[in-house]
Amino acid sequence: MDAIIICVGDEILSGDVTDLNSTWLARRLAELGTIVKRIEVIPDDVAAISSTVKSSRADKVLITGGLGPTHDDVTRQAIAVAFGRKLARNDEAVKVVEAAAARRHASPRPQSYVMAEIPEGAAVIPNPVGAAPGFIIDGRVYVFPGVPAEMKSMFELVKDDFNGKKLFVDWLVTRRPESDIVSELNEAVGMFPEVSFGSYPSDVVKVKMKSYDPERLRAAKEWLAGRIL
Repeated sequence: MDAIIICVGDEILSGDVTDLNSTWLARRLAELGTIVKRIEVIPDDVAAISSTVKSSRADKVLITGGLGPTHDDVTRQAIAVAFGRKLARNDEAVKVVEAAAARRHASPRPQSYVMAEIPEGAAVIPNPVGAAPGFIIDGRVYVFPGVPAEMKSMFELVKDDFNGKKLFVDWLVTRRPESDIVSELNEAVGMFPEVSFGSYPSDVVKVKMKSYDPERLRAAKEWLAGRIL
């Protein structure tokens, strides 16, 4: 199973807010066996969001951001456009909005109910810690709020939808410069085609190895460790 992550927000593109969602989602999806093909950050713009969603070719598409009640929260509208649906007030989404107010011992403000207007036919993802409902449309597009705590808690409610073939991961760390281990890495890539290798230099060089075959992964690690450590 593969996936595309789309983060919506002018505040991310301007550098005002750091994107924490895509990193967390990519790591969580990998743990579940879903491979992330691409991560995109796009503006709060209906045309940009709808066209990006329509062109996304993956088993699953995860979108974060733009589900609040303000003028620049246009993700609901954009997803409706992408799928040719109308926005409609959803009873389950209304419950999410009202439950959030109840946790504060208050009543929802009238303008809060705009968050309960989602594309017709979409299934609601409850929000255990916030007010904005998420939703699933077409069985493959998952839409979450951009607040990291809300997104994380909501993703855990649907995580079983992302269970795929288990990918095994291991690491080697060497203090040798990356340029010193190029030949060994290239040889390992040729010897172990079932294993994917990545090299990440900093003050040390971290070599990440991934495979669906744990025995080949173990063999690759042993072979490479004997040559670069």
